[in-house]
Amino acid sequence: MRLLWLALTTAAGWPAPAAAQQPAATTQPSAAQAQQPAAPTQQPAATTQPPAATSPLRVVTWNLGWHLDQAQAGRWIQACSAPFALDPADRRWKPSATGRPGWELPWRRDAPIQWDVAQLPPCDVFRDFFRTVAVTPASYARRAQQIARVLQTIAPDVIAFQEVSGPLAVEQVLPDGGRDYEVCSYTGHSVQRLAFAWRRSRASQAEPCEVREALGLPQREAAQRSRPGLSVGLRVEGRLIRFLNVHLKSSCVSPLESTDPDGRGQLAGNHPACETLQAQLAPLESWLQDSSAGDTPVVMLGDFNRQLSHEARRPADEPVRLPAGQPRDPPRAGVRSTSLWREVNDGDPPASRLVLLEAQCRSSPGIGASPAIGSSPDISELCDLAATRPLDRDETRRLASREGLGCRNPIGLDHIAISPALRALSPAVKIPIGVFGSTRKATPERPDPLLAVSDHCPLTAVIALP
Repeated sequence: MRLLWLALTTAAGWPAPAAAQQPAATTQPSAAQAQQPAAPTQQPAATTQPPAATSPLRVVTWNLGWHLDQAQAGRWIQACSAPFALDPADRRWKPSATGRPGWELPWRRDAPIQWDVAQLPPCDVFRDFFRTVAVTPASYARRAQQIARVLQTIAPDVIAFQEVSGPLAVEQVLPDGGRDYEVCSYTGHSVQRLAFAWRRSRASQAEPCEVREALGLPQREAAQRSRPGLSVGLRVEGRLIRFLNVHLKSSCVSPLESTDPDGRGQLAGNHPACETLQAQLAPLESWLQDSSAGDTPVVMLGDFNRQLSHEARRPADEPVRLPAGQPRDPPRAGVRSTSLWREVNDGDPPASRLVLLEAQCRSSPGIGASPAIGSSPDISELCDLAATRPLDRDETRRLASREGLGCRNPIGLDHIAISPALRALSPAVKIPIGVFGSTRKATPERPDPLLAVSDHCPLTAVIALP
């Protein structure tokens, strides 16, 4: 990972962190090489037989954080640069001929601002030490180039994106402008959309790219709906694989967040976010059961907004449904599940069972001894620890730092789960983005700010085909 970190640092135009500036004692593999299966043992010199196995498939999921195509970004920048004035009648900030630019407004959840976040992101997406950074077209274009640099280093075959405005936003951040990729997304819903991209030389579309409306809870009033899913069937070396890309309800992250039955993270409780996530379980399981019929392998990936490892590690005899019941029981009114992972992945029918790929982090040489980390556990140890319990504030800060992974949401939200037939050749790996995860305001010497590529780090896995 050290070479990746140094490459990103150089491309960003920022000074390398202290740990990355030190000479390496040994040559490290690149991000792509580090995840390749080990070289096979000595083989016979020549043979007329075909290869024993197909080429592995590199899969990536990445939430790009309110990412827009360049034209839409220009409209967003213009809207945030326009003046707003406080209406004394209802105490809401509204567009006006004079007043404060949108960058300076008190943005927060449910902020008193006349603004439709379903159409344009809030103006405080990029912040430097908790202060909103005014974005320029040049800085946004540079950010797109940096995202492309990260993806080029990973060299994925199939990518699931979250929080993108549509296919053009994806094409503009793919290596070489997406020349080697097919892209599918959708319109409608909110600006936080999903998309797939796949390398033409590795996969072809075998089934439609479909919006999974049921995950968006269309039976609810518009303000209470969530994000839909996106599925596609790809044929890879003759074999059909079905993919589902998700971005589930946020703010119900872990059963270990609270001991209050209705507190944060308690999926079966009355916390509003958990109630919404609870409602998404049935359509999620329904897709899995239908798509795995006939032993078709599936890949379910994306931003689950839930620490599935915390659920998977709960005691085996712990009740999954409250007040009573098992995951395989038919749904009943008033009965809720305590576990997204165990409810959805109940193995009924058997072909629907998935394997959750535990995420690992790989730090650069010397990070564990850098001044920012000191004698504390290194990055890989912190990631392992995060799979067993919530990290405290200091641990999260170290993991999210430039010397760590570099992303504000470093671990636990993004996941890749695969059918057992799709054997993982390596653990899922969080790719550090280092300084690319930081936003820095403009200065007299640098008139355009530096924008974080995302608050998430890419998660990648290499899988063998059946």
